[in-house]
Amino acid sequence: MSRRSMPGPWLHGAGRAVLVAGAAAGLVLGAGRLGAAPTQPQSPDALPKVATSLTTSYCPGDPFAAGDKGTPRADVRGSVDAHAAPPKVLEGVVTPSDEPGAITIEDVGATPAAPVDEKPRSGPMKESVDRLDQHPQHVRGSADRAPGLLATQSFLASGKQVRGLAATPCLAPTADAWLVAGGGAEGRQERLVLTNPGGNPVTARLDLVGTANVDSADRSVVVPARGRSVVLLDAIGGTGRAQAVHVTTTGGLVVPTIVEHHLDGLTTAGVETISPTMAPAKRLVLPGSADASARGIVLAAPGSRDAVVQIRRLGEGAARGVEVITVPADTVVDVDLPDVSGVRGWVVESDEPVVASAHLTTTDAGGRSDMAWSVATPSFGSLGGVALPSTPASGVRRFVDVTATGGPASVDVLLLEDGAIRTERLDIEQDRGVRVDAKGASAVWVRPSTGRVHAAAMIVGRPGGTRAEATSLPILPARVAVRDQPVNLVR
Repeated sequence: MSRRSMPGPWLHGAGRAVLVAGAAAGLVLGAGRLGAAPTQPQSPDALPKVATSLTTSYCPGDPFAAGDKGTPRADVRGSVDAHAAPPKVLEGVVTPSDEPGAITIEDVGATPAAPVDEKPRSGPMKESVDRLDQHPQHVRGSADRAPGLLATQSFLASGKQVRGLAATPCLAPTADAWLVAGGGAEGRQERLVLTNPGGNPVTARLDLVGTANVDSADRSVVVPARGRSVVLLDAIGGTGRAQAVHVTTTGGLVVPTIVEHHLDGLTTAGVETISPTMAPAKRLVLPGSADASARGIVLAAPGSRDAVVQIRRLGEGAARGVEVITVPADTVVDVDLPDVSGVRGWVVESDEPVVASAHLTTTDAGGRSDMAWSVATPSFGSLGGVALPSTPASGVRRFVDVTATGGPASVDVLLLEDGAIRTERLDIEQDRGVRVDAKGASAVWVRPSTGRVHAAAMIVGRPGGTRAEATSLPILPARVAVRDQPVNLVR
């Protein structure tokens, strides 16, 4: 592996090629070819790309606000932070529209602000909302602020029942998702937050691995229009083990998030918000794990056959096998992992499809603890990214972990630091991972030029250090473009 650092400021480009978005682009660009058929079909990757003119995502809000009687009390100080991709990030990926755009962050269901009667101009490259409550948040980027837009919700919780750092990327809604979190220790609770951004109620079906023979009316949840529902997973799956839940919907889409907190007797032991992991597969990659007081990986075999699973550790050296385990059918297991130094990723390989999430616990010099969960991520070969929490500003380490498992990869890691882009260029061998220091970064984009990668961002205190805060954020493919499909009329 080699790396080259290339710091440099970015400026908003004054002149860009004008691209026409949407269906109109297909009609205009295809007009000269009316009646002509292409000599051979074009693959999706061969079709020209038009910059997206609208990007939307949703955040769950304060998961403890306006909860039921059993919801713990928490003093939550949080925010939603959104960043548009600077032109330097989009170089070689897509050319943004020349139309002026904006970033908005609003309560789901809020009435949009009336347009201002003045000459259109682009809004700021960053927007934030410095409060969280029971209302989910809708993040929207339009025109030249849409391609590569990133948004993250984060909070620091304090109090006698909940304490720690938690963050999750704001996501697009889905009809099918898997989430894995939790554990069997006394005092751990997992709640599933279902956000419905649509105008009609949505019915969500919850299927937890290991509960096929349990009859529970709580398996179906009606999520109100432009609202959210919170479900205590322990009431369905029990309190003796971790939870692996499959969420499917009818009548619309939802954004699912698990919030977990641990109260060890009278001592708060961490909080985390966990986004969906990859669907059941025979090979999963989980980037973003660090040296900590304890670590492990939760595996679930949702099918009817036992799964023989091998776990390998990824780092700058050769991949190493650390555990082989049999996961019985329709069962969730929590596997302890060995000590690691620095930031590492994990590869899970199985003879039957499984789902997985990795966890760690960090403990400071005063005995306080926090937890982080790292999910299995998709690989990407174009552009991925994540916005990073602004707090805590000191006492923790901030890293980006990039791994290449399908072959070697050349990658630019672009970090937004005080309004400037710092570029780290990496050449990564197959089955290796590379750590990039993200201290001071408010957002990060990962842009492969060759190959495909998995990536995650990590914020974690040192074991025995001054702060016990930890969270892990998956770096997911960014929405940058739509395909320009020419229209061919045959007469």
